Amino acid sequence: MKKNSRFLSLLLAFTMVFSSFSLVFADEEQAAKDLASNWAVGYLMEAQIQELADGAYFAKFKEGVTREELANFAVTLYEKFSEEVTPISPNPFKDTDNQGVLKALTLGLFTAEGEEFFPEEKVKREDVATVIYNVIHKCEPNILGSSEDKVKAIVSNGILKGKSANDLGLDDICTREEVLSLFARTYDFIVHKTDRAAKGFMWEVSNGKNSVYVLGSIHTGDSSIYPFSEGILDAFDNSNVLAVEANIVADKEGTQYMMDKASYSGDDTLEKNISEETYKLFVETIKSAGLNPEDYVKFKPWFAALLVQNLATLESSLDPTLGIDYNLIIKAMFGGKDIMEIEGIKFQTDLFDSMPKEIQENFLRSSIDEKDTKDTNTSGELVKYMLELWKKGDMVEFEKIMSQASLEMDGEFGNIFLNERNKNMVDKVEEFLNSEDGKSYFVVVGAGHLTGDTGIINALKDKGYTVKQIIK
Repeated sequence: MKKNSRFLSLLLAFTMVFSSFSLVFADEEQAAKDLASNWAVGYLMEAQIQELADGAYFAKFKEGVTREELANFAVTLYEKFSEEVTPISPNPFKDTDNQGVLKALTLGLFTAEGEEFFPEEKVKREDVATVIYNVIHKCEPNILGSSEDKVKAIVSNGILKGKSANDLGLDDICTREEVLSLFARTYDFIVHKTDRAAKGFMWEVSNGKNSVYVLGSIHTGDSSIYPFSEGILDAFDNSNVLAVEANIVADKEGTQYMMDKASYSGDDTLEKNISEETYKLFVETIKSAGLNPEDYVKFKPWFAALLVQNLATLESSLDPTLGIDYNLIIKAMFGGKDIMEIEGIKFQTDLFDSMPKEIQENFLRSSIDEKDTKDTNTSGELVKYMLELWKKGDMVEFEKIMSQASLEMDGEFGNIFLNERNKNMVDKVEEFLNSEDGKSYFVVVGAGHLTGDTGIINALKDKGYTVKQIIK
């Protein structure tokens, strides 16, 4: 392995879900978003990712929403797409001077009727549907269809759904989780209708009888890759089982195993297992991040490297909880899907922990060098570029960069982290394809496993399966 490989962290970001997870662990209570209904969790995640409301609104989900709050939600959504700051109209009201209300009035999202706005009055589902129609019409007037009935237009486009088979509940007070979910659906609707959704790297693999969808993941991310394309969402929604490298949300036992393996026992320390030069650089890196090096003296080199990578990720405004795996695992948990692990946290921990000491130190040194470099090819900037490629579905350019990354790898490292794991992943896809359990499988693995001569896609083609990329 080249000591100063600029691409090592990049490669791991696309092959090891574990590498973006080492400092992040969310339990089920936090993921549930403070007693939100299971059906709403996915929409609430989307609303939070896109910052469709202030953070304070992601709590007390069963409370009714006021007219003032609805006006602010509407303005936020409009400004997301217009990318303009809305001017504030003269205030005709005696009972509010809220800027969101006055902006909504300027935009025509609400209308003024007399001198009172009744800001604390709770809104009904029909009120919300009407305001959402106004927002969409203001942003993209040609995507709603020809219906002049505002509520009917919102229903026919799948934004407002019934509370039961024959009841839209239009006169019911709209709760916070309902309003946030409706605005998240509206955001997704506009993005999909205007062809701005992330296309991703997804393949359908078929044996003539069954099909398995394989999605190449980036294990850390930002809001730019959301929402996913309708092709990805449909394939995921229609699947019974989500198969991932490791369940980074719910595997507490695996997490404890990782933490136990990550540190030396007894008198052994990081300083005793790497060169003086590398240790000095590690200490400088930790101090520059405002951390106390004494807290990390027991870390093994591979875990110290992951710490440095996570610091670089945070500095680049990337977030492991916005990674594709994390997002889909949460949705699967609350959507009632089975979740299968192809490897697991323990397996990935053992891969790192079994690396020879020299390779572990080189891994740490490479991570430090990448974080400290001042040119534009830092790991964080590269990952951001790869996120752009993922959003476009540009697998050709992605393969070029991953090919370069592979060239900079030590042969032993590549065999451990790519080739052998690729074979296991191919076996799993075959197992799912040939299963007679009647279930459909949606597989998510690091996008780096899909590329190259030894990648999953070419291996499946060589075995005679029909493989096609889905971009829609």
